[in-house]
Amino acid sequence: MARAAYALIGDPVEHSLSPAMQNAAFAAAGIDAGYEALRVAGEELTSFVGMARDGNLDGFNVTTPLKEAILDYLDELSDEARAVRAANVVRRDGRRLQGHNTDGLGLVAALADVWSWSPRGASALILGSGPAARAIAAALRREGAVAISCWSRNRLTASEIGPPPHRSVDVVVSALPAPAVVPDEVLERIGPHTMLFDANYRVARSPLPRHIGARRSDGLPLLLHQGALSFEWWTGAAAPLAAMRRAIRL
Repeated sequence: MARAAYALIGDPVEHSLSPAMQNAAFAAAGIDAGYEALRVAGEELTSFVGMARDGNLDGFNVTTPLKEAILDYLDELSDEARAVRAANVVRRDGRRLQGHNTDGLGLVAALADVWSWSPRGASALILGSGPAARAIAAALRREGAVAISCWSRNRLTASEIGPPPHRSVDVVVSALPAPAVVPDEVLERIGPHTMLFDANYRVARSPLPRHIGARRSDGLPLLLHQGALSFEWWTGAAAPLAAMRRAIRL
């Protein structure tokens, strides 16, 4: 039986810890499979998908800037992917490609892991309005968050997630790129007890200044849990979280 093959696609991908994490997961689970990061630009997506559909890959993760563009190439979408109009994980069934989204539930699992925190009855501010932000907001709502606001430079796409912030919130989730600058009037909505989660990991700068809020986390727990959900969706096996944690030094 041929060795199974998986990948991460996007641009850039060189920084990603997903290969180390998923290869550790396959080894720990006793699955004969390999995972690599492949730089795929938007204009290369058609040829990449043809290669995957031909059987060269059993599944793949999708990162910036391809989470929306990949939808045009998929034969089937999960409810989560359809709801947020983006996919971050794909599996192949014969020549059919099925898309799913684990960003939102991965974030909910990460918050429970890091802070034993549930969104039920809570308020949240989402920074950013791209595919990851939409998935995170949708999952927080499904899990019981009662108020979700959003700030983005793109006011139109931000309004699709939630209104501008007008009061202090329980948690802030930043899905902004690391160099982004958040206006002072938005940062003023972050109270002394607000928890701060930045989806970026191992970067020198955060859009969330160090002197605000209470507890804070970078995006490694999100990487872990969205990756674990991807692994389970591909394989049907329970994700070996301990091995995956060790691989990314979480």
